[in-house]
Amino acid sequence: MAKETENFSMPKPVVGHLLPPYNPFPPAYAAGTELRVEQVSLRQRLYAPLVICGAFDGQAIAENSRGVKIRRIRIGRVYRRLFQKITPWDPWPYSARMWRWVRREKADLLHIHNEPKLLGGLGRYIRSSGIPVIFHAANEKPIPPEAIPLVSRWVACSRYIREWMLRTYPIPQEKIEVIYTGVDVNSRKPIWNLPFDERSRIRERFGVSGQDRIVLSFAGRLVREKGVAELLDFMEMVRKRFPFLLLLVAGNVRESDDPQNEKAVYGRAMARRMAGAEGVKWVGSLPPGEIHEFLLAGDIFMLPSLWADPFPTVMLEAAAAGLPILGSARGGIPEFLAGCPPSCVIEEPENPSSWVKNLEAFLRDPGLREKVGRLLRKRVEDSYGWERVARDCENLYDRVVGRA
Repeated sequence: MAKETENFSMPKPVVGHLLPPYNPFPPAYAAGTELRVEQVSLRQRLYAPLVICGAFDGQAIAENSRGVKIRRIRIGRVYRRLFQKITPWDPWPYSARMWRWVRREKADLLHIHNEPKLLGGLGRYIRSSGIPVIFHAANEKPIPPEAIPLVSRWVACSRYIREWMLRTYPIPQEKIEVIYTGVDVNSRKPIWNLPFDERSRIRERFGVSGQDRIVLSFAGRLVREKGVAELLDFMEMVRKRFPFLLLLVAGNVRESDDPQNEKAVYGRAMARRMAGAEGVKWVGSLPPGEIHEFLLAGDIFMLPSLWADPFPTVMLEAAAAGLPILGSARGGIPEFLAGCPPSCVIEEPENPSSWVKNLEAFLRDPGLREKVGRLLRKRVEDSYGWERVARDCENLYDRVVGRA
């Protein structure tokens, strides 16, 4: 008589996606880190996703949402003021609270997202437990040297960040993998697939009147490194020659009344300047679900970063909308715009004249706008879907934990 065998499936290994306390999850803004964690977690198939993050007002401490476990850490206002502002001593820090969730939920692998301080804070726990760690670097934040040996593999968001890591730290090249971020391209229509009436409605929603307008779009935080002031300087210059231009801006201002908070002071100054500027309209901060419609109201996307922007997610969103992009030759931006006409890349983004010269080619040639928009749309369709990002992450997890 044949021996019966039991059919059973092994439980999936648990990947703990660890976020710093200032990143709300699910994403409240169109911010790259939270968005990446959300979209990768939703698409994981071989691993069970666990997100550990800070708690914001109205959020549950523990919830399961669409197959993703979310565990949050709430730090009270009194505790925060007493131990994190008045005194340097923090008896029950965020990292210790996070580790409690890691152990309680039996995480098999940790994926720390873009906060070296969090890696440093978790160091002693990681060292004693032996849990493998992946660190995802999305900018040039300093990495604690003593924490480098704790990381099994590093993920760089672009070749630019990988080269920065290799120049700056004693990390072997074979331990760094470039995984570009993604966009939900299947749910994003390009502008040429929109009926005329629908696009007119979208433009009217964002204050664009008249079909003769050419709309330049910008979406991002109103901070100095994003080049907002330089973009406004450019608009003052270019509208003298092309009065039909309109600049449409979406972005949030840092919330703080502290006069020493440079980002908040700068953001408020830019908001005041836009309120009185001719040919400029600021629509405020938009949730992630509204960014695509905002982009569909535009004709050309502007990316005037002054800093070495590692690989801005909004660049992919603009490409998914079918917009041609004019971007700074900084950070990882040229990596995405490689193969586009030279006018797409601005070598001197701090110089308004550079923008005027490059933009003029697109203003005088609607065919060029469509050609570049279609090229970039095809690029995200082929290589920048979230399914590819999730697959790349799980392939990396397999190598780290030794799964065949």
